[in-house]
Amino acid sequence: MKLLHAMAAGLSAGLMFAMQPMVARMGLPVLGGSPSVWNTTMVFFQAAVLGGYALAHGVTAWLGPRGRWLAWVGLALAAGASLPMRLTEGPAGPGEWPALWWLGRLVMGAGLPTLALAMSSPLVQQWFHRSEGRDPYFLYAASNLGSLGALVAYPVWMERWWSLGEQEVAWRWGYWGWLALAAWVGWRGTARVAGVEEARPSREDAEGEPDSGGWRRVVAWMALGAIPASLLQGCTLFLTTDVASVPLLWVVPLGLYLLTFVLAFDVRSRLPVTVARRALPYLVVAVLFSWLVKATQPVGVLVGLHLGLLVAAGVVCHGRLHELRPGPTALTRFYLAMALGGVLGGSFNALAAPWLFAGVYEYPLAMALACGALHRGGDGPGERLGWRDAAPGVLMGGVLLVLGWMATGAFEGREMQRDYALMGAAAVACWTQWQRPIRLAVAVLAVFAAGLGLQARWGGEQLALRNFFGITRVSRDGAGRFHQLMHGNTVHGRQFLDPTRRGEPLTYYHRQGPLGQVFEALRARQGERGLRMGLIGLGVGSIAAYGRPGDSLTFFEIDPAVIRVATDRRWFTYLSDGAAGMPRIVEGDARLRMAAEPDGAADVIVLDAFSSDAIPVHLLTREAFGLYRRKLKPGGWLVVHVSNRYLDLGPVLGALARDTGMVGRLLEDDSPTAPGQEASHWAVLASDEAGLGILAKKAAWHPLEARVDVPAWTDQRASIWPVFRW
Repeated sequence: MKLLHAMAAGLSAGLMFAMQPMVARMGLPVLGGSPSVWNTTMVFFQAAVLGGYALAHGVTAWLGPRGRWLAWVGLALAAGASLPMRLTEGPAGPGEWPALWWLGRLVMGAGLPTLALAMSSPLVQQWFHRSEGRDPYFLYAASNLGSLGALVAYPVWMERWWSLGEQEVAWRWGYWGWLALAAWVGWRGTARVAGVEEARPSREDAEGEPDSGGWRRVVAWMALGAIPASLLQGCTLFLTTDVASVPLLWVVPLGLYLLTFVLAFDVRSRLPVTVARRALPYLVVAVLFSWLVKATQPVGVLVGLHLGLLVAAGVVCHGRLHELRPGPTALTRFYLAMALGGVLGGSFNALAAPWLFAGVYEYPLAMALACGALHRGGDGPGERLGWRDAAPGVLMGGVLLVLGWMATGAFEGREMQRDYALMGAAAVACWTQWQRPIRLAVAVLAVFAAGLGLQARWGGEQLALRNFFGITRVSRDGAGRFHQLMHGNTVHGRQFLDPTRRGEPLTYYHRQGPLGQVFEALRARQGERGLRMGLIGLGVGSIAAYGRPGDSLTFFEIDPAVIRVATDRRWFTYLSDGAAGMPRIVEGDARLRMAAEPDGAADVIVLDAFSSDAIPVHLLTREAFGLYRRKLKPGGWLVVHVSNRYLDLGPVLGALARDTGMVGRLLEDDSPTAPGQEASHWAVLASDEAGLGILAKKAAWHPLEARVDVPAWTDQRASIWPVFRW
């Protein structure tokens, strides 16, 4: 029976974690590739889990054992009857409020199944306790193992081999199988206690905490659930923007976060919690130092440090939750409070932090709070709280600020030595408080705040804008030659500060590179007639430098911060200085906005959305290419920027060209020589060989080749796994 209960708990969590990416993929063709699709979907599932836990708590408080089972079975059967999930069908489209429309579609199409799955998690643990009379909390570890399995299986297996329709059918069969198993174990647990008074907590249950402990205990549950949830999002955002924007890297922190529940709630050994408590102060200090000196190398070491911190903090917080767990009679209240804390922690990062902070400052805040979680409420020497706990940390931050201010001009030409000396000393000073969690937490916050002030004084950053789409920074290079636009650690554009050279396109767009050859060939074919261009992705507007009088340029850009920077002459002037005049800029997802443009009007469409390592897959599918072909004139060109450190997109384009009856050429420019230029890979597609003009005769432009193991991506099926650069 223990195995059957574990299977029921693991299957419910696995089904939910498989459903999240599946339903989000269903919305992409209708809503576009905006991060809001994924984030809105995540908000829905967080709220649905909280709702499921609240229902479980409600039926536990108001109904007897048999009534609870009947209420859950009724909800689960109604949810099964609502399948399949037709999320994007119906006459009404997204309209002006796509996020609200998508939330409504999720509630109508996936709300009941999600509630049934979430509600079962605490109830299965209740059923186990009533049927076996043993501590049920190990089942929470089993459910997180199920979540971890689904998290790995979806990108590796389901997304790669099955279309969305096939995934939905398989998920539906899995749901009915889980429902039969969970209903049976629930009925067995209910039958054991039907007509019997509620069981009291056993001695084994009381080893943690025998009851709910009042509102302070509930607040502690919420806080210990919120801190790791916030740390997960902060760590993921920081790693995927400032360290290594590797596709699917987000899977690793989330998987490790789930693993911390397994380690913390495993009653067989408390060794992981003991090790995590010892390691956390060291890891916090190491990560704080790397943050303060803006370290980006070596990538492997940095990723390991951040992930190690996430695991240690998660095990500490979740281990403390395990210690503070109540007896089974208060189990549903415990999970409800923990889920509410997770929602609050995640919502703070996703909704509040982009408006409050210019950087990922919620990450060090969560680090400091995780240090505070080491505090055990006065059960050790020096653990009583008072103003003296804040004094050492504030003093450290003040000393760092003063020394940094004095050293601003004293290390001319030796800035790296200055940064490492001062920030290293500050990190070591924080480490001296490792046995006093509250003092360590205050010290981390104070040193971080001081370091942030010094970075603003020392650095070349000119502007930082943060919104729903990430953090956009404008900086000046160390030699003072360029302004450059950065998104994380990816350069999205660069321009000379020298007025005599400001019209020269740089980075991936320089005239000696592939794009320069493309426009040279276009001009030779077009003659004196102006070009009508559709340009997906704005950057700093570098492509506008190729415009001539009589040309018509339309940029499609989803991020308003990028539009703001590119149109501000203080930073970049490509748009305002272009010979074709100020281009038209259309804000929004390119695929959705381009659909409203006239058919057969564009001479060239430039797809420049893939220079970042995190790619919007929905712009590179059979359906998207069908849209581009409709918008092009007969003989028009589709030009695609496929530079990517981690994905080989050439075979994807080859498969799409074969699938849509187009031909293409690819040029890989890996050795630019002039200052400000970057290596880049570009492809050109046309309806036939003759349409490629002189590019078809250049040996450097080699034909696009399809691979047997890389099918053409579609809205129903697209996997980056086969084209990952291992």
